[in-house]
Amino acid sequence: MLGVPLLVTATGTAAAHGGGGYGGGMMGGGWGLFGGGMGLWGLLWMGLLIAVPLFLARSLLDRASREEETRAPSVLRERYARGELTDEEFEHRRERLERSE
Repeated sequence: MLGVPLLVTATGTAAAHGGGGYGGGMMGGGWGLFGGGMGLWGLLWMGLLIAVPLFLARSLLDRASREEETRAPSVLRERYARGELTDEEFEHRRERLERSE
């Protein structure tokens, strides 16, 4: 997973050196057209390649936990409606669910 961002950073830094030498290059300084800041683009891409999957994973996990939170009370109400729970059992379990949230 870290191989791709490191590769992007390495190629961005190599591209910033303009032609592989320090003596020549497009602007005479050997750092290419954009100067030494080209390596910053590699860091930006590396950050994006790490941040986007982390964001997606976190949002999927949050969504799953929210679905579970809404599912438990509905199952409890269904069991109560079918007569599987007494009034006291229903109230006791409902209060425990509310405390755990």
